[in-house]
Amino acid sequence: MSLPYGFILCFGAWVPLAAGYLVLQGRWRRRFSALKQEMTCLSEDLLQMAELQTDLYQHVRCDLTKIEEKVLDMSMPSSESPAPLERRHQVLTLARKGVALEEIAQRLRIPRGEAELILSLRKYIERAPAAAASEGLKGYAQASP
Repeated sequence: MSLPYGFILCFGAWVPLAAGYLVLQGRWRRRFSALKQEMTCLSEDLLQMAELQTDLYQHVRCDLTKIEEKVLDMSMPSSESPAPLERRHQVLTLARKGVALEEIAQRLRIPRGEAELILSLRKYIERAPAAAASEGLKGYAQASP
């Protein structure tokens, strides 16, 4: 029993295609492995750079905090009780920087209540012009016929 001629040709063409596929598959595996190693090296390098940047950021932040404290110490008057406007300015400056109320009182060596009063007066003064303006508009609307 002999096989048809077409089957032999198909089978004969199949063998070279399969061999070519295996060769290409081997090349792609090697290339993929090389790319994987390269990505691992790059990831490690990026991690080291991120750690260095974090350390540098913390160092700079610490230095800036020290400088800020020195500036505040230098800006404080030498007498025991500074002028009220200077104290108010110092409290508001620290509050704008996000310093907590307790720390403001500690840094400026003033009672917590005094710092709290200065901050609450600032909030009251900031709201007062808006309230006065809205009251003025209400009075104008009532006075118009």
